[in-house]
Amino acid sequence: MRLLRFGLWFWLLAVAVGWPLQAAAQVAQEANFPVQALSSSAPSRIEVGARMGVLVDPTGTLSIEQVQSPAQAWQRIDRQSPNFGFTHDSYWFRFQIDNRDAQTLARFIELPIPYLEDVQLYHYVGGVLQIHYTLGAQSPFAQRVVRYPNFIMPVQLVPGINQIYLRLASAGTIEAPLRIWDPVRFYAASNDENLAQGSVIGVLLVMVIYNLFVYFSTRDINYIYYIGFVASYLMFHLSLTGYAFAYVWPQAVRWNSFAISTFVASSAFFTCLFTENFLRLRSFSKPAFYLVRSLSWFYALLLLVTFVLPYSWTIRVGASVAIPTAAIALFLGYWRWLRGAKFARFYCLAWTAILIGLAVLSASKQGWIAFNGWTENASQIGIILLVVLLSFTLADRINNDRTLRLNAQAVALGHERSARASQQALIQATEHANRELEQRVASRTNDLNATLEQLKSANDRLQLLSTTDRLTQIGNRAFFDTSIASELRRATRQGTPLTVMMLDIDHFKRVNDTHGHLAGDACLRALADLLRTRIHRAGDILARYGGEEFVIVLSATSMAQSLHMAEELRAAIESMEIRFEEKLLRITASFGVVCAVPHPTQTVQNFLAAADHALYEAKGAGRNCVRNATLG
Repeated sequence: MRLLRFGLWFWLLAVAVGWPLQAAAQVAQEANFPVQALSSSAPSRIEVGARMGVLVDPTGTLSIEQVQSPAQAWQRIDRQSPNFGFTHDSYWFRFQIDNRDAQTLARFIELPIPYLEDVQLYHYVGGVLQIHYTLGAQSPFAQRVVRYPNFIMPVQLVPGINQIYLRLASAGTIEAPLRIWDPVRFYAASNDENLAQGSVIGVLLVMVIYNLFVYFSTRDINYIYYIGFVASYLMFHLSLTGYAFAYVWPQAVRWNSFAISTFVASSAFFTCLFTENFLRLRSFSKPAFYLVRSLSWFYALLLLVTFVLPYSWTIRVGASVAIPTAAIALFLGYWRWLRGAKFARFYCLAWTAILIGLAVLSASKQGWIAFNGWTENASQIGIILLVVLLSFTLADRINNDRTLRLNAQAVALGHERSARASQQALIQATEHANRELEQRVASRTNDLNATLEQLKSANDRLQLLSTTDRLTQIGNRAFFDTSIASELRRATRQGTPLTVMMLDIDHFKRVNDTHGHLAGDACLRALADLLRTRIHRAGDILARYGGEEFVIVLSATSMAQSLHMAEELRAAIESMEIRFEEKLLRITASFGVVCAVPHPTQTVQNFLAAADHALYEAKGAGRNCVRNATLG
C-alpha cells in the first residue's frame, strides 16, 4: 500500500513538472515554425514577412535532412522583415501553411529578390517531400519553372499542414520577403508591375535619347556625362530587378553574376565626372576638384576590377561608398549655390531626392527598416526625380548662359542705338544749322564754321569706333578690309612687295574652357598690346581678323625680313607672361606668311588664302611655329 501511494505521488509530480515543459516546448516549436492559415476565401496575396523560423548555416553544408533534425537550433526572426544584409552565411527558413479547405489549392510562392545566387525550396506533407526547386541567379533563366524576373515556385497545397523549407545563399545580401499568391491574381499583379517598371525604364530611355539630341545641338560635354550616368543606372536597375537577365542576357549567367556591381561603379564614375564639370570645380575650389577627381579614378578602377574580383567584394565596396558619394555631390552643389551659382539649384534638389532614396534602399538592404513597396521602390522614385531634375539643371544652365549673352547683346544694342541717336542728332543739328545759315548767312558764318568742326570731330570719332576692335583696341575686320585694299593698289602701282602675315593663338579654346572666357579676353588684350608695340610703320596694318586670329600687313618688306619678324613675334609671344586673377598664363601662336609683288590680276583674297594655307601648315606641324607660302 505504501508502495502504491509512493507511485501515485511520483506520477502526479511527473505530470506537474512535465506538462509545463511540454507546453513550453510546443510554444517554442510554434514560434520558430509558424503556421500560415490558408483557404480559398483568404486574401489572394499573403505577405509571409518575419513569420518564419530561421537557421543560420555558417558553413553552407547543411542538408535538408540535417536541418529537419530536432537537434537544430531554429530561431524566430526578431526583426521587422527577413533581411539579414551582406553575409557569407547560408540561411534556412521554414514555415507551415494550413490549408483549411477540403481540396488542394494551387499557389505561387514568390521571392522578389532576383539576384540571389542559390534558392532552394522544399515542400513537405507529413514528412514526405512533395516538390523541390533549385533556382538562383547562377542558373540559366530558361530553367525556371515560371518565366518571370523574380523567383516564382508553384506548390500544390493539400488539405491540412504543408511544411515549407527555404534555403538562400548569395555573395550579396540575404533577403526573404516571401509572398503567397493565388496564380490568377499573381498574373494580374505582374502585369501592373511590368507596367510600372516599363514606365520607369521608359522615362530613363526618353531622358537618354532626348539629352543625346540636345548634346548634338549644344556639344556640351555635361550631356555626355549625364547620359552616361542615366544609361548606367538604367542597366543597374534592369540588373537589380532581374529584367536584364530575363529579357536581355538570359544565357549570360557569368556576366549576370557581377553586372550589378559593374553598373554601380559606372553610375558613380559618371556621377563624379558630371559633378566636377557641371559645378566647374577646377576654377571654384582646388580641394573639391581633386577630391571629386580622386573619386572618379577610384570608380574607374572599381569598374575594371568588377570583371576580375569576386562580386561579394565589389558589391560591398560599391554599396558602402554610394551614399557618401551622393552626399559629397549634394554638399558641393549646395556650396556652389550658396556662393551665388544659381544654375546649381535644380542640381541640389536632384541629389537631395536620390540621396533620400538611396538611404531608404540601403537601410532596407541592411535590414534596418522594413522591406515593403515603398522601400523597395525608393531608389526608383529617387532616380526618376534625379534624372528629371538633372535634365532641368542642364536646361537651366543653358538658359542662364543664354540670358548672359542676351544681356551682353542688349548692352551692345544700347550702345549702337546711342551712337545712331547721336548721329541722328548731329544730322538734325546740321539741317538746323543749314536752315539758320540760309536765314542768317552773313551774321552766323563763324557759328556755322564752329558747328561744322564739331560735326567733323564727331564723325571722326564715330569712324574710329566703327573700325576699332572694342576688346583689343586695334583695327577690326572692317578696318583691315579697307586698309589692305588701299595698300594692295599702292604696291601694285609702285611694284613693291606686299606681305600678309596671319597668326592664331594655339589651343585658345582650352584656355577658355580651363580658365574662363575672361582669361581668354585677357590673353587677347595682352597679345594685341605686344603686337602694337612692334607694328608701327606708316603703311603697315595690324588688325584682329576674328576670334583669336590676327593679321599683319607689311609694305615694302621682303620675304626674308617678313619671316624674321614673324619668328621674333612668335618668340616674344611664347615668352610673354599674362597675369590674370593671381594666375600666370602663357600662350603660343602659329604664323602663316605670304610675300609677293602683286600684279593687277591678283586680289586681296589671293593673299589671304595663301597666308591661311601657310597658317594651316604651321598648325599641322605642331603649332608654335612659322610657315610661309608662295602666291599662286
